[in-house]
Amino acid sequence: VADLACGSGAAALALAPWVGRVIGVDRSPEMLQAAGRRARGVDNILFEEGNLERLPIADGTCDAALMLLALTQVDEPALAVAEMARIVKPGGRAVVVDLLRHDREEFRRQMGQKRSGFDPEDLTRLLAASGFDAVRCSPLPPEPEARGPALLLASGTRVSPGIPPQRRKKGSAS
Repeated sequence: VADLACGSGAAALALAPWVGRVIGVDRSPEMLQAAGRRARGVDNILFEEGNLERLPIADGTCDAALMLLALTQVDEPALAVAEMARIVKPGGRAVVVDLLRHDREEFRRQMGQKRSGFDPEDLTRLLAASGFDAVRCSPLPPEPEARGPALLLASGTRVSPGIPPQRRKKGSAS
């Protein structure tokens, strides 16, 4: 499983007991050092420095990929999602959690985000255009004490190369 924009490795560490191997990718050497310290002694996690728009992972090598709160940070979200599709095996899954579109410009600037979140329809289109099928996307229920913008979750299944993704109706089962 690829943990894309893994940060300090929290998700990679949580995934490790459940999967054969986790590849955590982050552009920050400092975050990767923190992740390495956090995961010391866990032998099925590999951390790599890399950019979401040019992943250091071979084509079709991951059963799944996870991108948490990172797509609003990249210059070209379509390219980052296409890279996610490139590394996921046909039949593999992708999960993206990010911000629901908001109008909190000060929050966006303070967090260094390139955009103010995504509409579910836009994120659905991004995944479908990159080769994911049965894409589902919906807002997540907010935590009562949350202060930031709401989140949304999208998932899809990687189609086989050469087979165009089907446009399924929102909410259809995968």
